[in-house]
Amino acid sequence: MEDAKMSIERRRAPRISIKIPVKYRFEEKKDLLETIKNWQKTEHHANTLEISLGGMSVELDQPLPKGEILQFDLYLLEKKKFVTTYAEVKWTDKTSAGLKFLMVKEDGLEALKVFLGKQSPV
Repeated sequence: MEDAKMSIERRRAPRISIKIPVKYRFEEKKDLLETIKNWQKTEHHANTLEISLGGMSVELDQPLPKGEILQFDLYLLEKKKFVTTYAEVKWTDKTSAGLKFLMVKEDGLEALKVFLGKQSPV
């Protein structure tokens, strides 16, 4: 008999399985980066696997350090604009990571709510 793996859902907001493009960068300095060129070198690209108002999981081409704080730009498909959020890496493996949102501006949070509402099954 196989061991059953059970987990208890601890998220406050339900997650939706969807793949949308995101961009993230390591925040190497707490002040502004000196040049746009240096800033662009810190960018990495990924896709979400799941997303909610409280966080997301992303597929990656490299593992992320657990506990790292990252800035993400979420492109919400039907909008040309993106939502910027800061998130903490809560778990990671070779191909994905789970992130908890730490900060999202009010207008970005509202855009994310609307987007998630459109993706939810009725």
